[in-house]
Amino acid sequence: MSAPFTVSRLVLSDTALADNVLQLQLAAHQLEASWLNYPQLPVLWRNREQVMACPHQVWGAFEGATLRGVLVLAIQEDGAAHIERTVVDPQHLGQGWAYRLLNRALVGQQYVTVDTGEVNLAALALYRKAGFSKQQHWTHPDGVCLWHLVYQPPTASRLVLGEDGWLRGARRLPSPNCDDFKEGMQPELLVIHNISLPPYRYGGSGVAQLFRNRLDPAEHPFYQQIQNLRVSSHFFIRRDGEVVQFVSTRQRAWHAGVSSWAGREACNDFSIGVELEGCDFEPFSEAQYRNLQALVAALRSRLPLQAIVGHEHIAPGRKTDPGPCFDWPRAAADSGLPCSGPTNAVA
Repeated sequence: MSAPFTVSRLVLSDTALADNVLQLQLAAHQLEASWLNYPQLPVLWRNREQVMACPHQVWGAFEGATLRGVLVLAIQEDGAAHIERTVVDPQHLGQGWAYRLLNRALVGQQYVTVDTGEVNLAALALYRKAGFSKQQHWTHPDGVCLWHLVYQPPTASRLVLGEDGWLRGARRLPSPNCDDFKEGMQPELLVIHNISLPPYRYGGSGVAQLFRNRLDPAEHPFYQQIQNLRVSSHFFIRRDGEVVQFVSTRQRAWHAGVSSWAGREACNDFSIGVELEGCDFEPFSEAQYRNLQALVAALRSRLPLQAIVGHEHIAPGRKTDPGPCFDWPRAAADSGLPCSGPTNAVA
């Protein structure tokens, strides 16, 4: 499957790419200055030479070979980072490009700041979605009011698995798409998936609607293709780390489909399913990894889990999730379980 988008760090010694970055930044700057009613908003670069001389990390989001957005990240001497600018092609706003840039730029960062105008509600919503919080409100000498926002990876949730198979510390949304494990069977396998509804968009209610048979086919064209599916997973970890539980660990969730592991068919019969909000083409968030670790620890306190695998490993050729961006070495270290993933994840 070809990637619907890519995000990569740009090499600005390429003059054609530098020109492209410059023109995108100038077009976005004109629109932002109008939004903010702030004509004196400084441009980041005025010419190609300034782009090519930029000392900071510059990340680009592409649809095919076409540049849709740019994020400039300045790394400070103390290791903290500051977002100098996030810009998106004005013709492609509202399509998730800024979030994709943020999601990639935040990988591995422990402290990131950004300043944005208080009237720029779209930007404030974007940064809040990515895990930033408001720290300080201030007014620039030229009169524009700004928010100083800070990102730090959240600490893991405190999760406790009860005897009834429900997790304290998680949001409970029971799904009807489940049944009982066969007599004498207990979950031995943890299966990692990824999911996003609509595809490649995060934060909505589509996943919960799907798992509870409440999907509205009129809400998105893709929903018309899947409205009759009857599927579920035990757990769903959102981008911000929230853990949602749909099925008790004492029951069988319908997450694996046709599958096999270690010579055993029908993995639903002996597994726990965990869906990560995401897709095959971009990294998962730090909050998700931290709460996946907390979840596995809670599960292992009561369940005889023996291994952690991806859906792609138990249904090869049919499934590809959680995909090449999932960090299997970290999952192995965090869970203390053998993993079927590759030696290294793709960043």
